[in-house]
Amino acid sequence: DSTFPDSSSAISPYGVLTFRYPMIRKTTNAKQILEPLLQIGFTGGDDLAVPVDESTRVEFDEANLLSLSRFPRPDRRERGRAVALGFNWARFDPTGWSTTLTFGQVLRSHDDADFSKTSGLSGTTSDFLLAGQFQTSNGLQIIGRGLFNEKLDVSKAELRGTLKTRRTSIGTSYIWLTDDAAEDRASEVSEVTFDGAYQINDNWTASANWRYDLIDDRAASAGIGFTYVNECISMKLS
Repeated sequence: DSTFPDSSSAISPYGVLTFRYPMIRKTTNAKQILEPLLQIGFTGGDDLAVPVDESTRVEFDEANLLSLSRFPRPDRRERGRAVALGFNWARFDPTGWSTTLTFGQVLRSHDDADFSKTSGLSGTTSDFLLAGQFQTSNGLQIIGRGLFNEKLDVSKAELRGTLKTRRTSIGTSYIWLTDDAAEDRASEVSEVTFDGAYQINDNWTASANWRYDLIDDRAASAGIGFTYVNECISMKLS
């Protein structure tokens, strides 16, 4: 790319201080954990003089709440002063089911133009992050996460449920995304998906999937398939 130099380098000093205070309560019915979180960080330096090839999609979730940079790759990174705060909560039942919840927000000294409006990180105050999970010992799992502002306007939301047994795997999802030109999305996305698989025997597995577009009120895709596996080959017909 003749508009950029052949090589680029930079020095980025940083410092971070993280406070976590897990508190545990045990009763005859369950064990609960509440963990307040607070992180104060600083990153200096300047962005590399390179095109944004890899950090084109930024996801703000429970995994990077306490990260100094939420860009996925080093072609871009967050800089300046930032504070992340929130809490984790979990409950474990003796019968085998458990549930977890994460809530948080990020405050920064200045905004970053490389964050899209639906990333949840644009401006100096991020959207609120809410993520949770529920699972049982018999293979049922439900995972959800979403980003919303102080007016309760939701920019991204996802809900996923799966059930796995010895031979069967069934899953369904719902996703909501608002329009965002920076992510090549000209209109809102609201879709429901279904996927399932059944192991017929040691070699054959049947599968099916279906995706429905709630905005256009029509099925977007559907499919069925069979997979054959032995000690030498793996073949899929769909």
